[in-house]
Amino acid sequence: MSKIRLFFAILLLALPFQTPTHAALLDQVLQHKTFPLCHDKKVLGSIVERFNWAEDNTWHRGFYMSDVTRVRERLVRDNPEFLIPRRYCRAHTQLTNGKHPTVFYMIEGGQGFAGNGFHVVFCVGGLDPWREGNGSCRLLRY
Repeated sequence: MSKIRLFFAILLLALPFQTPTHAALLDQVLQHKTFPLCHDKKVLGSIVERFNWAEDNTWHRGFYMSDVTRVRERLVRDNPEFLIPRRYCRAHTQLTNGKHPTVFYMIEGGQGFAGNGFHVVFCVGGLDPWREGNGSCRLLRY
């Protein structure tokens, strides 16, 4: 039994040590293919759909989001030192009650199913009843 242990110990010492590659190199290849811009139709559609779903299922205030316009990109963090690339955006939205609040949102690349696709986090100014955006959407205002 000791000869087998000695054999494996020598085998482990003889194997070349390889340093692990930086995870951001692979992330750049996988995530940036599916990292959309602020005005992408899928991003804006996701915001409208999720806001209206929340209105129907939780808030029940009686108005819906109908459109997102005047889209502007505020900040992009997609350097290799950031493991998750993020794009911070700002736009105006049209509500069915006639108001036009500002919507702040962040697009995270590589955060969809199995690391493919994207994820959108958004906050509508003045309409954050649970203060998820830390009041007045401060967490997403870049």
